[in-house]
Amino acid sequence: MPALAPFPGTTFFHKGQRSPVIASMGKRLVAEGCGKYRTGPGPEWTDADKQSYAAWQRKIGFEGAAADGIPGKSSWERLRVPGTQSAPGGRVASPVPGHGVTTHYRVKGPHWSLGYHTGVDYAAPKGKACVAVLSGSIVRNGDDRSFGNFLVLRAGGFDYWYCHLSEQTVKRGSVKAGQKIGEVGSTGNATGPHLHFEKRPAGGGFGSDVKPVW
Repeated sequence: MPALAPFPGTTFFHKGQRSPVIASMGKRLVAEGCGKYRTGPGPEWTDADKQSYAAWQRKIGFEGAAADGIPGKSSWERLRVPGTQSAPGGRVASPVPGHGVTTHYRVKGPHWSLGYHTGVDYAAPKGKACVAVLSGSIVRNGDDRSFGNFLVLRAGGFDYWYCHLSEQTVKRGSVKAGQKIGEVGSTGNATGPHLHFEKRPAGGGFGSDVKPVW
């Protein structure tokens, strides 16, 4: 089962990273009396965010190197940033029901643009249903050269990317865990029908991937 309050991960919080999660965090820090902002928090991680978060860590009893201004699981859960708690509505075992992982996360190889696999693959016949792994909202859909037809499910402060689809069943709006949102395909840069399933912090760009668990 997922943690009650997942957080985007320490590798996500670095200078220049942009996400709605960062803006929401800043607002919570201000509400807690820890904001060190001159013009108010924004969606981009800055030194002011780090200083504000360090003030929050000290407020809840962290000392010395533990109050480094970088969110960790314990301090993040206590801050309770809106939109980063687990999405309600249950959970499903696989985004492609009845099919398991065929290519794992972070497998290295020269044929991947970052030198490693940024998600997990579920090989399955074309047209096989792809479902929402958590209740949330479809916030983006599109078609590009690499990912082909894709959908982005936002839930619990993270974006779940469904790629290489043959069909986009739901293109926008709220969905429930287990609801069909697309169908397996081989669009984009794919050698055969499969779902490329990727997880990123909400609003994170390519390369901000984290382990695709839910």
